[in-house]
Order: sequence, then C-alpha cells, then structure tokens
Amino acid sequence: MGASSGSKAANAAAQTEGWRTSNINRSVGQIDQIYGSPNRQAGLDDFLGASRQFYTGELDRQKEQADRSLKFAMARSGLAGGSAAVDANRRLGEDYSRGVLDSERLAQGALSDLQAADETSRQNLISQVAGGMSLTSGANQSALAMQNNLQSAQGRLSADALGDVFGGLSDVYTRSRDLAADRRGFRDVYNTLYQPGFGYGGAR
Repeated sequence: MGASSGSKAANAAAQTEGWRTSNINRSVGQIDQIYGSPNRQAGLDDFLGASRQFYTGELDRQKEQADRSLKFAMARSGLAGGSAAVDANRRLGEDYSRGVLDSERLAQGALSDLQAADETSRQNLISQVAGGMSLTSGANQSALAMQNNLQSAQGRLSADALGDVFGGLSDVYTRSRDLAADRRGFRDVYNTLYQPGFGYGGAR
C-alpha cells in the first residue's frame, strides 16, 4: 500500500510538472510569436524610415543654411563665380555626401538599439514565465514592453547626434569676411586720397 501511494504521488508530481512545462512552453512560444510578428517587423521598418527622415531632414536644414551662407560669403568677398567659389561648393557637396552616410549610420544605429531593447525585454519576460507568469500576462507584458521600447527609441533621436556637418566651411566664411574688410579699408583709403582738395592738386 505504501508503495502504491508513493507511486501515485510520483505520478501526480510528474503530471503537475508536465503541465507546468507545457504552460511555460506555450507562454514562451506566444512571447516569441508576438516579438517576431509581422506587425512588430512593420513597426521596426516604420521606425527606421522615420529615423532616416529625422536625420536627413536635419541634414537638409543644415545644407540649406550652408548654401545661403556660402553664397553670401562669395558675393561679399567678390569671389562669386570664380575658382574659389567652385572649390567651396565642391567641399560643400563632399560634406553633404558624408552627412548622408552619417544620417544612415545613425538611423541604423537607432534601429539596432531598439532591436536590442526588444531582445532584452523578451528574455526578461521568458524568465518571468519560468517563474509562473500566466499566458495572458505574458502577452500583455510583451505588448507593453514593445510599446515602451519604441517610445524610448523615438525619444533618443537627437539632431545634435549629426553634429555640424558643414563646420569645415567656417574658414571660407572667415576669409570672405576678412577680404571684404580689406576691400572696405582700401576703398576708404582711396576715397580719402582722391577726394577734392586733398593732397597734390588740392586747394591751398
């Protein structure tokens, strides 16, 4: 009788463990399905597109400002249309090309960070499932975690990360300002020397 009772207890324990393992596997499968769903992939794709748009928008804003500044600098220094203007515009184009690459790198980096956050939260939820979290709770917590991850990733996008893309043209602006100042100084001296009544031939 004792052996029979022990066998029943062992069978009951094995059955209970089997149910627990089955529930865990179902919960883990559900979590994996949610994180790997087409909806989540679409959300990741949308985030990548929005990140690209964010950084390229900042790049285009800087380029528009750099275009205006360069045009004004060339006109102010009397170099518009010359070789100096051609060289400066070439540098601006090169800076823009590098900015495009940096924008893509930042967007891809933001996506990688979001995917890493998803993986971390997925692993955390699987650990909680092993500790007894229910199937329903696992699904709800998965959806909430992914939403929080996305919001955090969106909040980390920063225009400052792109930096001053066209900062290398600052020397062009400085030279144009100096040239303009020199021209004004020369003109003032010329006007002073050759105004009526000054120097040779002037009134005595």
